[in-house]
Amino acid sequence: MGSQSKEYVLITSSNFPTGGPGASYLNLFCRGVKNNGASISVYLLKGNAFGNYRYNGPRHAVTGDGIPYTYLGFKQRPLNVYLKLIDQFVSFVRLLLLLLSLVIRNRSSTILLYNSDIFFNLPICLIAKTAGIRIVKYAAEIIDKSQYSMSLLGKISRFAYMINFKYLNKLSDKLIVFSHYLKEEFLKMGIEEGKIIVQPNLTDFDYWHSDTADIKYTVGYSGAPYMKDGLHDLLKAINILSVRGLEVTLVIAGDATFGRTLLPELKEECIRLGISQKVTFTGLISVSEVKDYLSKCFLLAITRPDTVQTRAGFPTKLGEYFAMRKPVLTTRFGDMERYFKDGVDMVFAECGNPDSIADRIEWMLNHKNELNTIAGNGYVTARQLLDFRVSMKHIMMALA
Repeated sequence: MGSQSKEYVLITSSNFPTGGPGASYLNLFCRGVKNNGASISVYLLKGNAFGNYRYNGPRHAVTGDGIPYTYLGFKQRPLNVYLKLIDQFVSFVRLLLLLLSLVIRNRSSTILLYNSDIFFNLPICLIAKTAGIRIVKYAAEIIDKSQYSMSLLGKISRFAYMINFKYLNKLSDKLIVFSHYLKEEFLKMGIEEGKIIVQPNLTDFDYWHSDTADIKYTVGYSGAPYMKDGLHDLLKAINILSVRGLEVTLVIAGDATFGRTLLPELKEECIRLGISQKVTFTGLISVSEVKDYLSKCFLLAITRPDTVQTRAGFPTKLGEYFAMRKPVLTTRFGDMERYFKDGVDMVFAECGNPDSIADRIEWMLNHKNELNTIAGNGYVTARQLLDFRVSMKHIMMALA
């Protein structure tokens, strides 16, 4: 148990190797494992779910970096409730066969669990602990209860999530958490500090490097625009700046990756605020398209509110913003002030305060020379913290 495993088995409900922030993180994690001399294979509990994209490849495939991955259930995530049940059953059976094969082989494997629910986690934990297989779980955030519906199914889902969070996490040999807030929560639950690894996300700085492009938008935002991301505050700030007579434009690159689109409500908000002509919504687009849009922005913004969910998480987009060497505006949530300094690495605004966000954007527009230094400092600080080539060396040593 004390020696470093050379074989890792990643089991997840997220997309892989592409299809949203979770997929991006896992792709970089797997590349980092391989770069550090270990092998890793990925098993997907659910099929692809990324907008209108349809996965038509084989059930067993290999990424361009040589990472093998397998769909345990359907290759495409179904919307129909009956097909969902069939998909879940098929995935569950194949998962049990995978676990049985690991037990029979009796090799020094480590199971990595990312974004999987109690239905799958319970048998994984029971079988792995019985067979002496190491388990490493990721904890990327705490999902607020407001994200669950008040229906019976919603209440059951919330109960299952809390069991998973409070009890099954304790069965892990190691926990990879994205924030110090999460670390403190697990310490309160009695988990030993030595079992907790804090690493706030991963970024491929080489990929996100962007050559100079003509500026088309004042402010850029990327990612699924959920309520927790504070888009309403950012839209109100654009309105405030407009009232002040400043010509400020905003591009929002992204949408929900699966299910109902989030954009109609935001577009209605823009109409109410009178800023429809100043805001561009790209919808769900590829990573390369996101990069292209952000490269045309003067500054990049994250305006999350201060909630349990935002304190516990760490935005994937932050590393991508810094990698583009753009000035970054963020609100004071989570671990932001632990890692970055206001006016040195980035510019801070107050959470839930559109006036503060507007003031800071206006300050940035009036201090362009200072922003070049701030953007450069932010790039250096963020690369030391978030570059997957550096971070994965530390993670692999901690997993030993």
